[in-house]
Amino acid sequence: MLLGACSKKPSAIAELTKADGPVERQDGSAAWSPAELGTRYFIGDAARTADGSATLELGGGGTQIVMQGHTVLRFGGKPGEPKISVEAGAIDLAGTGSYSLDVGDVKLSRAGKVRITSKGGGTSSVELTIGEAQVAAGGQTFDLAIGKSVDVGREAKVPVDAGVRDAPVVPTPAGDAADAATTAEGTATVEVTGKRAEVLAPGETRWKPLPAGAGQLARGSAIRVAARTTARLTAAGTTLELTGGARVKLGDDLTFSVELGGAKAQATGPATIALPGGAIALRGSPRAPAEAKLDSRNRDTKVTMLRGGSKLTGADGALLEMSRGESASLSKAGAIRVIEGIPGYFDFRVVAGESLTIHDPKPPTVVQFQFDGKCPDGGIIEVDRDPRFRTAKVGSGHDFANVLVGGGGWSYRLRCTTGSAEGNAVAAGRVTAVRDDGRRPLPKNQGVNDIDADGRNYRISYQSAIPNVLVHVKNPGAAHKLHLATAGKEQTFDSSTSSIMVPGGQLHEGTYTYWIDRDGVKQDKVSTLTIDFDQTAPQVYIESPINGQPWTGDIDVRGAVLPGWSAAVEAIAIPVDRQRRFTAKVGAPGGNSLAIRLSHPQRGVHYYLRRPK
Repeated sequence: MLLGACSKKPSAIAELTKADGPVERQDGSAAWSPAELGTRYFIGDAARTADGSATLELGGGGTQIVMQGHTVLRFGGKPGEPKISVEAGAIDLAGTGSYSLDVGDVKLSRAGKVRITSKGGGTSSVELTIGEAQVAAGGQTFDLAIGKSVDVGREAKVPVDAGVRDAPVVPTPAGDAADAATTAEGTATVEVTGKRAEVLAPGETRWKPLPAGAGQLARGSAIRVAARTTARLTAAGTTLELTGGARVKLGDDLTFSVELGGAKAQATGPATIALPGGAIALRGSPRAPAEAKLDSRNRDTKVTMLRGGSKLTGADGALLEMSRGESASLSKAGAIRVIEGIPGYFDFRVVAGESLTIHDPKPPTVVQFQFDGKCPDGGIIEVDRDPRFRTAKVGSGHDFANVLVGGGGWSYRLRCTTGSAEGNAVAAGRVTAVRDDGRRPLPKNQGVNDIDADGRNYRISYQSAIPNVLVHVKNPGAAHKLHLATAGKEQTFDSSTSSIMVPGGQLHEGTYTYWIDRDGVKQDKVSTLTIDFDQTAPQVYIESPINGQPWTGDIDVRGAVLPGWSAAVEAIAIPVDRQRRFTAKVGAPGGNSLAIRLSHPQRGVHYYLRRPK
């Protein structure tokens, strides 16, 4: 599979879709220029990042390149046969297919991802991080193993183990010949970014500086990193990405022990990571890695499952099965406390993509978001008060996902799962949850509102229907014409008295200007009238069922609405009569709550909940 396609008009190879810092584009040998989101790159172009990363979509969006900070990437080759060249820095290439590099070819399968790092002199290291991959160079093809990088050069005939040849190696204790002769499958590697990492070699009591770059890590060693420094540890199919303040020890059996600080763990097979007070067992596989965020502090360790499943155990025998999106804390004494759990039940269902308001007498509410066939291989629902989803709660599943929704306003989106990653949102909406039992009486129809044509500003807030407006004028005994204008349209009303009636049915929400002609002469004073809806007024009254009363047999649903509303239960419409009342007998709902769906063209979709207890 090639990155571009032959055509008479040059085709773009890549498009900039995300940037966490400044990104530039170079056209051939021209000067570098700033690149905005949406910038397209062609053969001969180059992309350059500064402090932040950048994401490029290749070949119509099926493949991604994530450029790390301070990286230069050039697109060479010829039309129909482009080549990727990492001139400086590093990129992560993710997708499924074959890709041409200036130093060889990489074939990714099972939604694989490799990191390609420039080493200068026409040589790059290639390391598999997810899925499966092969690299072809010098007429030979080699399978890549997760956590093991190989050096590939333009002139090289055989890839060389990058972690052995060029990286700084943490010394192995003298006399431990078994470690020194360990095969690639039995080694641990470390890659440091920054200047403040240290290593404590086995048997040593003094921490020593660990230089930036990649190398091997001896069994029994410990690593710690300070602020503005990160480290990536890999052993036996498990990877730990350490942030500043973290301290980790590697056991003799190549298992990790997080002693302090923050780390993100990824496992491509069954893996156990020791924690203060217990351990977490990750259930990962090469096709579907398990990921967890670990944050160990003085009192406890917070565990958040980012992908896959796990089992959290405490030293006192406590045990908790965890799924994606759930979080818990593990105390140093071994006690486990659930912070955020994914409910195994739901109150009512909605199809992902609908925006709604929940009226729940006893929140919070568990909403089951139905995928409605949008995600054949399953997906995730992200829910966040921030519409940018920077701190989202996550629920996952094959056909639906349950999410606990608290009071207030929330944004949500559905993203489909493909292999070990999620794509862009395929459905999104807003959820507003309020504590409300729908038992407030509906407002009565308003009568007449009086205003004057005196040059002042007037405001009318209505609750159910816009009332009639009576405009009073001075100087009776003449013929009067009222001019009422809004949005470029004008209505006129004639009267031979000092009052002019405007029917509410001819008015709508908005701002009007109005003035009077007296005996055909326009008067000087121009007034304004603003009509708006009273958002605090009840629109729906639920008479039955009463919340908290047990259900027996069919459920009697009765209530009333203001004009314009329609009613339904479990997607079955309930007629609303001329008195704006509705009544029906319905069966028991699929969830824990009966959800009466009321909708209005302007007021949106509202669900009024009733629970049997």
